[in-house]
Amino acid sequence: MATTFHYLVPIDFTPVTENALVFALDAAKYNKGDIVLLHIISHSKERIAAEKQLHDLAVKYQNPDVKISTRVVIGKVLRDIGIIADSIGVQLVIMGTHSTSIWQKIFGSPALSVVSNSNVPIVLTQEDTSFHKIKSIVMTVDLARESVQVVRYASRVAQVFNSKIFLVGQRYADEGLMQKIEVNLRVANGYLKDHGLDTTIHLLDSTNFEKNLIEYCREVNADLLAATHYQDMFSLFSTNLIQSLAENELALPVMTFDGEDTSTGSQFGFITQ
Repeated sequence: MATTFHYLVPIDFTPVTENALVFALDAAKYNKGDIVLLHIISHSKERIAAEKQLHDLAVKYQNPDVKISTRVVIGKVLRDIGIIADSIGVQLVIMGTHSTSIWQKIFGSPALSVVSNSNVPIVLTQEDTSFHKIKSIVMTVDLARESVQVVRYASRVAQVFNSKIFLVGQRYADEGLMQKIEVNLRVANGYLKDHGLDTTIHLLDSTNFEKNLIEYCREVNADLLAATHYQDMFSLFSTNLIQSLAENELALPVMTFDGEDTSTGSQFGFITQ
């Protein structure tokens, strides 16, 4: 794990992305991280104004304990955030999310299109999301082998903040499905314990799973919810569900990443990487 934890915060100069900066700043102060503010423009003629605006934002939130740098890049928002995050070696992207309708109106695509183009995990925050020391992480594990991949990212965050992880799976009536989910939960649990983390496993009824999940987060005072994102609309954690979780009533930050590109030859090959 890197000595310094690097955060990337995409900024579009709206309150929701400014709040994402506040969230990242609080996190970085806790673990002595640094922050890169990113604004993507479509034409070079926008650069001077954007650089000044981004610089002013960095000055507004300057802190002696956190280095804040800025980047203005010509590109496409949905495609290039993930590419830039990967290229500069950040550990987390902290991204403020607009409501689905607003995001679609401005960008023509759901916010999670950014996730689909990123190899770096992304934490989605709302305008009223506030940072709390991440003592408890609720992490969902489903039937797909890719869902276990989220454990690698969640474990890094948990090690930084000394968090406890609550592994959550669905309770199925079908015996075959239950065997699959139990295997995934056991493997995830074993990986986390091998990395010295405190974990517990909990099953939730599949009926109204999303509601049950948020209520469980409330019950355990979760500070972060982690779930794998899939572009496949028929998957449990499809774009629609992850977007819904990102807009949860508790204003919990949601850490997610693209599960479509993480398959390996072995069902749990990532554990040996």
